[in-house]
Amino acid sequence: MYTGGTPEAIQFIEKYKKAGYLVDIYSDEWVNAQDPDEYYGPSPEDLQRWDKEHGTEYRGHLLCLYLGSDELITDLRRLFKPFDDYCNIDTGGWRSIHLPNMMLINLKTQEILCVGLGYKNNAFNFELSKYMQSRGDSNVRDRDTSCSEAFYELDFERVARITVREMTQLGENYYEYDNLKGNADVAVTLNKKDGLYYFDDFDDEGMTKEEVNSLRNDYENYDEWIDDNVGTLKAYYPQIERDELNTGAY
Repeated sequence: MYTGGTPEAIQFIEKYKKAGYLVDIYSDEWVNAQDPDEYYGPSPEDLQRWDKEHGTEYRGHLLCLYLGSDELITDLRRLFKPFDDYCNIDTGGWRSIHLPNMMLINLKTQEILCVGLGYKNNAFNFELSKYMQSRGDSNVRDRDTSCSEAFYELDFERVARITVREMTQLGENYYEYDNLKGNADVAVTLNKKDGLYYFDDFDDEGMTKEEVNSLRNDYENYDEWIDDNVGTLKAYYPQIERDELNTGAY
C-alpha cells in the first residue's frame, strides 16, 4: 500500500510542517508549540495521560495534511502516484474530480483518509487505496472504501472522526448559507405601496418585516456556525481559511 521514509517523503514532510500545512498531531513538537489559551487540540497533559494509559505507540502515528496550496498539491502528485492517479480520474461528465481538502495519514496502518467537500458542498471521505481499487474493479458495486477500525484505534483525540463530522456540518452550513435569499447584508428597501421589503435589483417577491428579521437571523446563525466549524478544524489544520473550503459549485 503506502511506503515512507524515502528522502523525498522526508523532505516533503519537513517542508510542509514548516509551512503549517502538515501537522504531526501527537508529537511534543507540535503540542508544546501551541498557546494553551487558544488551542483546542491535544494538550501536553493529554499526551502524558495517554502515555501512561496506552503506552507511546500512538505518538507520531497520524499526520494531518491540509491541501490548501497549489504547490503542495503539485509536490504531492510528484511524490505519491496513487494521489496523482486520483487527480487524473476522468469523471465522464462536465464536472471534474473534487480533490480532498484534507488527508489524514496513518503511518501504523498505512491508510490515508481523504476528506473534502464536493458538488453542492456535499462532504465526502474515503480511504485512498480502497477508493482507487474500487474504481478499477467494475464487477464490484458499493465496495467499502472506508478506513479500517484499526485506523482509529490510536487516535485518542478523535481527530479523524472530528474532521469528518465538522466537514459534514460545514458543507451543510455552506449550502444553507449560500442558498439564503438575497445577500448577507440584507439590504432591503420598503415599498410604501404594498408595505413589503425588497432587494432592489433582483427581487420579485417582497418580505414582511418579520421575514426580514428572520432572514437576518438565518444569515447570522449560519455565519456563526461556519466559523465554529472552521475554528474546530483549525486545531488540526492551522492553514485553513474559511472561504477556501466553500466549493461554490451549485
